[in-house]
Amino acid sequence: MKKLIVNLLTVIVVCGIAAVAFGQGQVNFQNYNFGATSLNAPVTMGGVGLGKEFSADLLYSLDGGITYNLLTAAQANDGTAYPTPFAFGVGNDGDSANFAGYFFGNSVQIPGYTSGPISFIVEAYHGASYAAADLKGQSAVFTMPSITVVGGTALPSDFAGMQGFDLAPEPSMFTLGGLAAAGLLAFRRRKQIGGNGI
Repeated sequence: MKKLIVNLLTVIVVCGIAAVAFGQGQVNFQNYNFGATSLNAPVTMGGVGLGKEFSADLLYSLDGGITYNLLTAAQANDGTAYPTPFAFGVGNDGDSANFAGYFFGNSVQIPGYTSGPISFIVEAYHGASYAAADLKGQSAVFTMPSITVVGGTALPSDFAGMQGFDLAPEPSMFTLGGLAAAGLLAFRRRKQIGGNGI
């Protein structure tokens, strides 16, 4: 009987160590929520809500914002589409009937989380990935004091503290080059006019 109890305690301790070593938190990846932690943080471009051509992904920090990791689809383990499309994947830009400007992902898992505060940045982009996107933007950093740990009986945590943001198209190399050339021409013309005594 003693041997059985010792073996049982050993299994419990090993499982506990494994749970701590491979801890995971979970959070509802959505920028609109009317529950206990009400959230309304639309993502727009020029004031118009983003549509199905845009996606959202998540950066997270477990060390107080010193380093951020991109949550991958494999890590998210949400069973559906992550990164998550805006407007339910059906609405066009500005289509308020299909919640343009909002993304409604499922619960995603945050690897390595066991307890304590966690910081997030939401990325919105148009293209195959944020790195390769022609239009993109990020939310301000927001920190939650804690999130639900996978395996418990509590529901996944809702985002709290996220603020909406607006994407600003990045200027192209040709646009920047054109502005530089226009500046040089204006400077040269001014110098010529000044040199003629006018």
